[in-house]
Amino acid sequence: MVKCEKASADIYALSRASDITRHVEKCGRTCYKSEANITPESADKFITGILKSGHESVIEHANLIFICPQSTRNERALFDCLRHVRGLSVSDDVQADKEIFVMSGNMRTFRDIYKQTGIKDFDCFFQKTAGLAIFAQDLRDRRIGFEGLQFVSVQNSAYGDLHNYATVHLVCDIGFYKDVTRHRPCSFSIESTRYCNYSKDKFGSELVMLKPINLKEGMPEYAVWLDCMNQIEQHYMAMASLPDIKADQLRMMLPHSTKADVVMTCNFAEWKHIFSLRCAKQAHPSVRQGMLNVLSLLYQAYPQVFANLYQQYESDILLFRNQA
Repeated sequence: MVKCEKASADIYALSRASDITRHVEKCGRTCYKSEANITPESADKFITGILKSGHESVIEHANLIFICPQSTRNERALFDCLRHVRGLSVSDDVQADKEIFVMSGNMRTFRDIYKQTGIKDFDCFFQKTAGLAIFAQDLRDRRIGFEGLQFVSVQNSAYGDLHNYATVHLVCDIGFYKDVTRHRPCSFSIESTRYCNYSKDKFGSELVMLKPINLKEGMPEYAVWLDCMNQIEQHYMAMASLPDIKADQLRMMLPHSTKADVVMTCNFAEWKHIFSLRCAKQAHPSVRQGMLNVLSLLYQAYPQVFANLYQQYESDILLFRNQA
């Protein structure tokens, strides 16, 4: 019989540059369900493999914030970056009575700036910052683009919603992430049914389904759903026992209810946009349940930022919590 779990969520906190490689590894290993391979020394090897393969979406879960003076030279450099690279957030501000540019983005964005424009400022930062040299590239024949560039912080800053980020780990189902991955700009690392063969001992030789929030246990419709899930598991295991069958063939049998681990990162502005759509009553119940849960977590961590949205949906959060 299939195993049924409930939806859940937790925050993957990050605040120091020295923790970026471990944070990225933790997020990235979600795809392969290889978290058991994490050791104090494993992050650099894992990230080296990721960068070599070109699957740099994994390194998008760590974000950096920089500032620089407003000047003609910096305007030109910013225009060059924005023209060639996606994922860079830019705003203006005032600091000590001087106008500044604030820019933030993920590790992939800053690597792409170097590759696409030749501006090596951020690559130089990687080279000289403890723990980040692994993200640096070849510095030959490149140019300095910015003047007065200063590193501010990792993931969070005092510069508003555009320049503050949160990474959340969700236990959800395939149907949930099919809806949520439509949102931009966000970064995702998702348990891969191409690599995960659930017939193996590593996965308990079983399928795990997320208990549906909109089917009440004990009712006829729930019994029909559960019978269907059990039959799918039986056929999945039967196919898995055939010679030379791979996980990417087996995954063709998996239903929307299949449990999935998802790591999701975006800035506060995008989180607010997502909550405005996915916490609303028009959203699918499982998506709504998951996002109300995330809203509650982010409100606890950043009460001043998410207070209005939390108050708007507080009664729904409590309702879904009692149903879980």
